[in-house]
Amino acid sequence: MTRYAVFLRGVNVGGVKVLMKDLVHLLEDAGFTDVKTLLASGNAVLSARTDDPLAVKKKCDAVLAEYYQRPIPTIVCTVKEVQRLSQPFPLPLPEPASEHHGYFTLCESAADAQALGAAIQDLAEPATHLVQDRAVAWIVRKGQSTTNPIGKLMDAQAKHRLVTTRNHNTLVKVDRKST
Repeated sequence: MTRYAVFLRGVNVGGVKVLMKDLVHLLEDAGFTDVKTLLASGNAVLSARTDDPLAVKKKCDAVLAEYYQRPIPTIVCTVKEVQRLSQPFPLPLPEPASEHHGYFTLCESAADAQALGAAIQDLAEPATHLVQDRAVAWIVRKGQSTTNPIGKLMDAQAKHRLVTTRNHNTLVKVDRKST
């Protein structure tokens, strides 16, 4: 069995309500085992009989679309990917650090992450960020994740490519649940 982290995009916002207890049952009924969820934002870890993350993604996407009668896209990461992202945040938080959060925007591909990094550099006020494989690390003042330029950019990009953003602390918690 191989462990994966599954991140649902756009749930429990904008009228798409996915209860985590329902998500556990759906994924278990689909044949996944040792399913655990974290927070109400659509984070799950599970075990699968395949070592192909794309097969896990396709199955999750199909199960969710059938049950909810609408697409609920997922990004599936291997446990190793989540472990890398859960290491100490790779960018220094501005002072006072307690007033800032580190975020990762998870992308479907490394090419998408590179494109997001380039888009951040093209902002009127380029911001500190770091592309790491299929993820883009960025920093925001607490309470401004949807209103700052990178947050707005990520929201706009979500209309064109499969991305989902998680607080670094969430990824640390997902990593702990994956073992």
